[in-house]
Amino acid sequence: MIMSAFTPITPVSASDELAQVVRAGLTRAAEVLRSQGLPVPELGGKLLRPTVAYAMVPPERRHELDDRFWLGALAVQMVHEASLLHDDVLDDADQRRGAPTINATHGVGAALVKGDHYLTAAYRAAVWTRSPDFLERFITSVERTVAGEVLQGRKVGQHLDLNAYFETILGKSGELLRASASLGACVLGLDRIDERAQLGLQLGGLYQQVDDLLDYCPAADTGKEPLKDYKQRKWTWILGLAGIDAWDESDQVILEKVFGYEDSSVSVAERAITYLQMRRTALLKKLGELAPGDELLSTILDEWIGAAQSGVELQVAAEASRAATRQPSAARSEEAAVVEAASQLGGPEEWRSYFKTHARTFSFASALFPGAERLKVEALYAYCRFTDDLVDEPGEDLSPEVLGQRLDVWRDLSRSAFEGRSTGIALPDAVMGDAARAGVDWLYPSALLDGVAMDLRPAGYADWRELERYTFCVAGAVGGWMTHLFGIRDADTLSRAHALGHAMQITNILRDVGEDLWMDRIYLPQVLLDKHSMTVADLRQWQQSQGPLPERYSEAMREVMGVADNYYEQALPAIRALPQFFRRPVAVAAAAYRGIHDEVRRNDFDNLRYRARTSTPQKAWLGTLGLIRASRAPAVYSMTEEGLAI
Repeated sequence: MIMSAFTPITPVSASDELAQVVRAGLTRAAEVLRSQGLPVPELGGKLLRPTVAYAMVPPERRHELDDRFWLGALAVQMVHEASLLHDDVLDDADQRRGAPTINATHGVGAALVKGDHYLTAAYRAAVWTRSPDFLERFITSVERTVAGEVLQGRKVGQHLDLNAYFETILGKSGELLRASASLGACVLGLDRIDERAQLGLQLGGLYQQVDDLLDYCPAADTGKEPLKDYKQRKWTWILGLAGIDAWDESDQVILEKVFGYEDSSVSVAERAITYLQMRRTALLKKLGELAPGDELLSTILDEWIGAAQSGVELQVAAEASRAATRQPSAARSEEAAVVEAASQLGGPEEWRSYFKTHARTFSFASALFPGAERLKVEALYAYCRFTDDLVDEPGEDLSPEVLGQRLDVWRDLSRSAFEGRSTGIALPDAVMGDAARAGVDWLYPSALLDGVAMDLRPAGYADWRELERYTFCVAGAVGGWMTHLFGIRDADTLSRAHALGHAMQITNILRDVGEDLWMDRIYLPQVLLDKHSMTVADLRQWQQSQGPLPERYSEAMREVMGVADNYYEQALPAIRALPQFFRRPVAVAAAAYRGIHDEVRRNDFDNLRYRARTSTPQKAWLGTLGLIRASRAPAVYSMTEEGLAI
């Protein structure tokens, strides 16, 4: 057995030099293999698996990484390279990474032999890590990767459910990342190896979902044949989201279903991006538990999601351009309407008045912010309220299609301002400028826009999980946005900010059941109605009747309160962790909002015919109690798996 003693690589802190660090480590490991007459592939491409292996090592331990680690990383990369050679044979591919494949230039036999040689050499490299634990994990991952490829082959032409899809991609793409994520822990003797490995598996699933989405983005020009999965009759999650159940659709029909707005104001592709962004948030929360304070893997995930979002945006622009040629005058008309309405909001003084008029509780609490921070909060609220009003209060009888067009215009203006291009409208330029300078993740404004779009064609919610996707978009995302805006990046605090958003929005739903019902909007999940033997028709009948409501309705409202209260309790410890200038208004707002529950109780749970309100003295009293309670909350806390549902 050959073990070199080359000097451990000292990592650099700049994330843009990550590739250089990884490539240098792999190059040295490759020299060891070559010295033994073993084949080594060219170290091109993204080197994703070795990069994740490096990122999963705690920053303070990376200086200890020597040849054992890099040989293990190279072993994983060589298995991946072998799988690509075999894929080229199976797909009869002519090109890979812009160059002719071995399959095309030298034939099937040469490609298979070279792939097999890489695979056997990879086992030798894995042995040289001198970690029996890693070797066992590596062998298992290789076996499962092959099984995933076989499973995918068997599923060609079938329409899968999500469980079967994830079973396939976690084998095909997740297993090697599982081995990568455990490598550093195995060679350095770190704890929680199984948790690290599981996180790697989930990262692999997310990466494959991004890749599957980009397959439907021809405008992104990824170097691969567009819609190749579909043409090979390989089912992926995008087909499920789009409801595509035939294998003979034209490219244009497929793209219209993925990027169009026929049945919704939110396209399938945009829903997919929102899902990927939420998956990213959940994975980073897990990472924060294993490697607190490290942002390297966050950078990698940002690149993945950024690639997906860029691909979708390019394709959306391509589809919009095509649509504009068909209806240019209508598009210009809706853009002019949005620009005019947004411009009428004026500047900071008007935003403050807008705030006071439409959000008495939040305005009351925001008075506790210092001047500069308060201006940002008022502007942010004005933006959120205007976004909501584009759908809820257009002032004219407009179709969902037209309202969706206006929301799309507002999304485009917001993104332009976020990226530093002036729109000429004070509100988005100020709010998005503040957000971009503070490093706010675009996930949050985008999620808000997605949530408002859900109200264009309200279809109801089957269960709490579905409802919580909505409450995250319209409220939890705003909590995360504001937390980012004031420089807080701690994953646990952000999760609890999302929880507070969930809580307040569910309180909104509780308060407004009657008003929403008049607008044909039902936010109470169907599982709640079924549990308490109620139908929407019952709610309409009770709303128009006199006398007390049935006890089963009161029980249902107590359950809604319980869900909201659970989220308030999850959020409470994080309030104490906030800077003082931020802590006081958040504590007051949370307590004052939660006080609406007491008013609903005083109305005998009749929120079908009465809207619960709190007076200014009540808000002051509730806010005082909230400040006291927040000051007594535990300073040290941890989230459980059941903590958030996003």
